[in-house]
Amino acid sequence: MWRRLLMLSFPMIAVLAGFQMFFLKYQVIEKEDELKQIHRQILSDNREIHMLEADWALANDPNRLREFVKTQSYLKPIRSTQFVTIDELPVKVAPVPMQKPKPEVFDVEEQPI
Repeated sequence: MWRRLLMLSFPMIAVLAGFQMFFLKYQVIEKEDELKQIHRQILSDNREIHMLEADWALANDPNRLREFVKTQSYLKPIRSTQFVTIDELPVKVAPVPMQKPKPEVFDVEEQPI
């Protein structure tokens, strides 16, 4: 009796283990694809960071900034006399509403073609 039970249970265990290995294999494949996508995103982000760092270095180059200041020398710091209070602002006058033109009424016989 025990022998028959063992003879039937071993093939069942082998079949179940085979199904489990099959599903596990496809889970691993999905995780590998996910990992490849993450690596591609990391490479893309690293390239973008490198480009932004290069732009930042160019924007903060002292020689470039010095030339920029020379060409934009008309810009001056804000003086305290340029500030006003709300009371000192001019009062805005409301615009006069325009009258709508009256539509022309044509007679059926007089309408232009």
